[in-house]
Amino acid sequence: MKQSVLRKVCALLCGAAMVCSLAACTQTSDASTDSPSSETTSASSATPTPAPEVTPTPAPESGGEPTPAPEDASASGDEHTSVLPAPETGSDAFRAAFEENPIDAQYAEDLELAASVAAIIAASNTASESWQAQIDSVYKQILERGDDETVEQVKETQSQWINKQSDALQEIRNAVSEDDSMAAVTVAENIMLYYRSHAIDLCAILYDIDGQLVFG
Repeated sequence: MKQSVLRKVCALLCGAAMVCSLAACTQTSDASTDSPSSETTSASSATPTPAPEVTPTPAPESGGEPTPAPEDASASGDEHTSVLPAPETGSDAFRAAFEENPIDAQYAEDLELAASVAAIIAASNTASESWQAQIDSVYKQILERGDDETVEQVKETQSQWINKQSDALQEIRNAVSEDDSMAAVTVAENIMLYYRSHAIDLCAILYDIDGQLVFG
């Protein structure tokens, strides 16, 4: 699982811990108010109450510090580079063009706004669907614009990929233990990366044909 997703989940868990901590402090304060002791005693016991709140506060902040990164990176147009790996195939020009793709950018935004584990999983699922659509689109473009040799090679590669797809997805699911509390998050993200990786390979071929890379 990518570090950004882990940090996001940890931040959510720490937030839940904060709520429990605040609830415990409130109960302590109520108990001291009901005590027959003087108001001075109640006030003095309330004074240190914020202390437990201050102690856990840095935890979500330190775990959440990297979260604003996509906002800072957005100014330079590279918001998704802190979330997903850069392409390892294709020319330098292709890699630079791919950095501007809207699917990674949307995933980074969805992940940034996710306020629950379910939302994190939904972000990966949405990206998976977008990459599948991109695979179909780019494949058709290659068949239309590629030379005979390129078309035949891509047809063969695509056929093999489709035939192995079910087994590959099952391997992704089997690789995660059912006892892992974050299994659903890991599986959703790895499936998204599986589709993204194949889309990158096809996009690199299409870019070599005429220097164009169209999304959507």
